[in-house]
Amino acid sequence: MARDPAQSFHAYLTQLPGYEGQVAAYHFFPPRKRGGDGAYAGPFAGLLARAGLSPYEHQATALGAAAAGRNVVVATATASGKSLAFQVPVLSELETGGTSLLLYPTKALAGDQLLKLRGLAAAVGLGGVVERILLYDGDTAAERRAGVRATAGALLTNPDMLHYGILPYHAAWAPFLGRLRYLVLDELHAYRGVLGSHVANVVRRLLRVAALYGADPTVVAASATVGNPGQHAERLVGRPFEVVADDSAPRGAREFVFWRSPLAPGGDRRRSANSEAAALAAEFVRSDVKSIFFCNSRKGAELVRRYAAGLLRDELAERIESYRAGYTPEARAALEDAFRAGALTVLTSTSALELGVDIGGVDAVVMVGYPGSKMAMWQRSGRAGRGGGRALTLLIPGADPLDEYYVGHPDALLDGPAEDAVADPFNDVLHPRHVVCAAAESPVAPGEGLVAPWLDLGAVDGLVPLRDGTFASRRRYPHRRIELRGGGGRRVTLKDGLGHTIGVTDFATALRELHPGAVYLHQGEQYLVAELDLLAGLARLLPHIEDYYTQPRSETDIEVLGPLPESDAAGVLGAPPPGVRVGRVRVTHTVTSYVRKRFFNEAALDERPLDLPEVAYDTHAMWFEAAGLQGAPAAAELPAALHALEHTLIGLLPAFVLCERADVGGVSYPVYPPTGLPTVFVYDGHPGGVGYVRAGAAVFPAWLGAAATLLGACECQTGCPRCVLSPKCGNGNQFLDKGAAEVLARALLARIVSGAGAVA
Repeated sequence: MARDPAQSFHAYLTQLPGYEGQVAAYHFFPPRKRGGDGAYAGPFAGLLARAGLSPYEHQATALGAAAAGRNVVVATATASGKSLAFQVPVLSELETGGTSLLLYPTKALAGDQLLKLRGLAAAVGLGGVVERILLYDGDTAAERRAGVRATAGALLTNPDMLHYGILPYHAAWAPFLGRLRYLVLDELHAYRGVLGSHVANVVRRLLRVAALYGADPTVVAASATVGNPGQHAERLVGRPFEVVADDSAPRGAREFVFWRSPLAPGGDRRRSANSEAAALAAEFVRSDVKSIFFCNSRKGAELVRRYAAGLLRDELAERIESYRAGYTPEARAALEDAFRAGALTVLTSTSALELGVDIGGVDAVVMVGYPGSKMAMWQRSGRAGRGGGRALTLLIPGADPLDEYYVGHPDALLDGPAEDAVADPFNDVLHPRHVVCAAAESPVAPGEGLVAPWLDLGAVDGLVPLRDGTFASRRRYPHRRIELRGGGGRRVTLKDGLGHTIGVTDFATALRELHPGAVYLHQGEQYLVAELDLLAGLARLLPHIEDYYTQPRSETDIEVLGPLPESDAAGVLGAPPPGVRVGRVRVTHTVTSYVRKRFFNEAALDERPLDLPEVAYDTHAMWFEAAGLQGAPAAAELPAALHALEHTLIGLLPAFVLCERADVGGVSYPVYPPTGLPTVFVYDGHPGGVGYVRAGAAVFPAWLGAAATLLGACECQTGCPRCVLSPKCGNGNQFLDKGAAEVLARALLARIVSGAGAVA
């Protein structure tokens, strides 16, 4: 039976069969009318009139900035029309012979936006230039590439293709680059962390090459809601930006529901988020509630679809499908078409549908686990709202400290500011590699804006000095040594028993997950690692059918190298409070053994030693000492308190900085050898550092306060995945004391409030 569209979602949900008070919190966002007068009389007015478009006020402001040659970033909600701010200028340049480069974070999104831009061109009477709006990526056939270079007026691509396929061959692109009027950076928020650090260097190299041919393009960027859109855009591009963030688009009513799974019988664990999501998905299919269920992993998306289909009759089970990266483009296009046409009611998806792929109107968005950031949450939430009607956003928290914190503090999620995006174009490790690429494109001079002030070109591996004082690359094509979506370095190839390549991973991941004897999961299949040949970069895997899995045990050591500069390309950050330090550190990580555990009951079978090389890299860290505290835990409790608090802090950092839990690591020392004091370190998990913990240190009191609150509020007795247990713990979550961690956190807060520093 279809749900009555006039009925509130809250009423519908609370009347479902099996409802047991799962609505933990509820918020209603009333509809919003169009705001302000968007009258626009600038140079794009004629083109807008031909399209029959009257821009919203924020669109008109952005168009005015672009027309005047001012770099502008539009940071408004999903479905607020951000794309118009760059589509119209790009089409205007097509009429006059200028060129534009549009950068998208994924190939799929670029392909989707190609159709939209061509459709708008036809709508404004520019059908004659549609063939000059072209896509250029790794799937572009070799025989077509010369034609694309010769005819493109508006080129849609991704950072990888710009780095590998355009900048090294810029002489062949000279006619296009010499007329470059607009550079578009869509989905700007996607360029953060390691990828953001890479993209910042690639974009700056593009602007440098364009200048060689006499072009100085205006940059138009669009971003989901982040706390620092102007600052983030400036970090990426190296130029000042005008920010347009006041959203004037109309919006339908929206209900936001926090859905808390009931406790399982006889314990403090709750029913799994996947099981709750599957039950809701089945009900939404029965009620014809068109919806997307966002899951935080590919496996989760597949499991929710499978569980939900099992709850439905055969004919209804065909109305739910999963959608994720890894499917062929043809399969994904077929799913999009079926969903738009109404043949499918529910899609279970990864973040593949978070970006602006057009799949038609949606009534509801369900998030199976908090997606890790408010930015991603609102991006996903914005997919719901069919025809301006009432929409539902529903969050099912997972077993995670961040999820637990927000369910207990919904106002902090709904009313609090969005997190800041973090990217460091002058990353110690990545930046010099890009300077070598820039030198291959055109010799680099000391003091160029592209080059970090601290970088000594004469000491950069891969550069050779020229007589005029500039530096050239020793290699013709150093670009291939850089992977934009990873830190680079040594790679390990995975081969199955038949010798077929089934995947590739980095060296550090191979040591953790592909050591001999490890059980490895790949695309739903289990494998046993028979051999890891580090010299050859090869892991050999065999089918695994026994009912156990493996967990690595590891040791991590920290060596403090020195302080960080007070300011750099990442901007000036607030000073950490007394007793909290930031600096450069060397992290040394060694996998020492692995434990075999039974599925389901998790009984340990045995622990087996390993003899593997250590992995060491330099990065950024923040740390604090827990000595001389009033009201601190007893000495016997302190080690387990430090360890538990470290876990909780790492789990909550994404509430304050736009990162993921996997992006940072931590170590707690009951006695840190160089100082003899109990110390907790939290560090960026990427060589060179990308600014996560530095940004966290600047808001440490709020971050620590959230940890103390969560530790006190979690309803478990001794610690659980919602508060102190970590999936990344090197010693298997042994020696944790939740209660003592709360006492420690509050003692540290009291010291900060009093203004006292660390023990000398």
